[in-house]
Amino acid sequence: MGKDKKEKEIKKDKKDKKSKKEEENAASTLASMLHAGKKDNPSVKGMAFFRPVGQAPVQTSISKSAAIVGTTLATVEESKKAFEQAGLKLAKVDNRPWAEILYDEAHWTRLPFTHGLELELALTTAQGEYLPGDEMVFRMKECAKAAKEILCEIIENKRTDFYPNGGLFQMPSYIRKKLGKMPFNRDDIEKGTAMDITYWVPIVEDRNGTYVTVDSYARDGNVTAITYILELVTPPCEYAEELGYWASTLFQLAKLTMPKDLNIVASALNPATKEYQRGLTQGDHHHIGYFANDLERAQCFDMVRNFIPHLIALSCNSPIINNKPTDTVKIINGRIAAPNCIRSLRINFNTTMLSSNNPKHFLPYLTDGSEQDKTNFLRALSKASMEDARFQDIFPFTDWNTMEIRIMDAQLSICRRIGLGMLVQALCYKARKYLQKQMWVPDAGAANICLNRETAYTRGLMGLWKITSTYEELAKQDPEFAKCYVGEPGKPIRYIFDAVKHMFIYLREELKELGFLTHPFFKPILQSVYGNISYGAPPMSEADYQLSLYSYKEQQGQDPNILRDLIYFTLEYSKDPISQPLTGELMLPPELRN
Repeated sequence: MGKDKKEKEIKKDKKDKKSKKEEENAASTLASMLHAGKKDNPSVKGMAFFRPVGQAPVQTSISKSAAIVGTTLATVEESKKAFEQAGLKLAKVDNRPWAEILYDEAHWTRLPFTHGLELELALTTAQGEYLPGDEMVFRMKECAKAAKEILCEIIENKRTDFYPNGGLFQMPSYIRKKLGKMPFNRDDIEKGTAMDITYWVPIVEDRNGTYVTVDSYARDGNVTAITYILELVTPPCEYAEELGYWASTLFQLAKLTMPKDLNIVASALNPATKEYQRGLTQGDHHHIGYFANDLERAQCFDMVRNFIPHLIALSCNSPIINNKPTDTVKIINGRIAAPNCIRSLRINFNTTMLSSNNPKHFLPYLTDGSEQDKTNFLRALSKASMEDARFQDIFPFTDWNTMEIRIMDAQLSICRRIGLGMLVQALCYKARKYLQKQMWVPDAGAANICLNRETAYTRGLMGLWKITSTYEELAKQDPEFAKCYVGEPGKPIRYIFDAVKHMFIYLREELKELGFLTHPFFKPILQSVYGNISYGAPPMSEADYQLSLYSYKEQQGQDPNILRDLIYFTLEYSKDPISQPLTGELMLPPELRN
């Protein structure tokens, strides 16, 4: 009996491994088809991984009969024609491969402010379970040591798995020159053993700049009792491509050092977790620095504060808990129709480490960053110290003289992470221009921000846009801002995705001047509200992508558990920093083209 049982277990193990390999191959084939914009491969049947919503590479909802017969199918040319009739035309996005963009250092995209990115990533088993805390502490220590050794080998060009032989890229000379010394390990009370990087950054006070040390690879220090979150932190960067290199390289270090029984999940919430656990959600934190003075930092804070609802709607990526969304998901004419599906469960549950929806206790408008401003900031939030007050949507008074934006969910792709960072950069650059014109950044008002903040994380881009102020009231501060925030008189903004479109038009000069508008990193952000997505109709965020994935598997009679899909695509989108889920072409309106 014992022998027979053992033989059965061996056969089952082989069968499971074979099944998993077949699924991975199928998913790999699918990923390549999505990136190439090809139709389904008829030979790939019954696979458990994502096949996009609909039955053709392009879907639109332009046909009058669509409401009756369901999703309208169109060829690429027909779809382009339909978009052009609506005033949208194909945008010429830089379509060079990442390696060519990365090593073309002379044409990198300069950021107006320095930018550091904290990436929080869940670590789970293939079933979505977490390992015991003590075991994770030990494993993370060994991983941090291994990551340091590999990064040293990258710096010294000693690796054999550089592109195209592997997922690592040789370090560009510009980045190599900014390293102060070789990476090293350091023990931290909160984070345990970390891998540190010493990196040069410019500072206003000294034209020679300074070196900062960053805990680039460690467990999240804010999670004390349990340590299932890996935190990857880029050094402060001056170029978008520099930021992309560090994010991708740190991701690859995580992949190479992680034990085989642990998986990296780039979602703001582990979809297999049974219930919400405090601290066990993942966000992307953006650190903006190199402000001219405290006044500029305060006004940049005010500008980003105005657009918190827009940032939330574009970055929602935690719609599933216990392997299901919070309501039924339907696909109507290629568009996600799930009004009661919460798009960001992370923000919905996380009431202690982000800002409040109560306007009376929300982030206040700042003037010049003075001591009086800081006192008003603490008073509005009912906090005793800056240490107590730092867990907010935006925190402008960090110990490193940066502004930290903490509201955004962890994204599935590096591309979208950096695109959202570029959006924050453009908003800050807009604030700088207000100051140059000797104008204050307008104040949208806490009531308006809070009202739409809640709608943004519950309904996403399809939520209703609600404003308590009139156009005339906001126009007293700035007519351009009033048009962006409320709409023109007689033509009010009705949906959040329309508010996002108005934001892009409000930022059009800055986006063009900075070279962001046609940058591959910025493409998925614009594509969420404009664009010709290969398998659905905008508006669409990565939360909607997860919901469409769940819906498809459910419709096909498959187990709708999407964890393994997220694990697979987390690694796929980390290999190539300009790849991302919203495949298709970017179509722009006249306001953003002219």
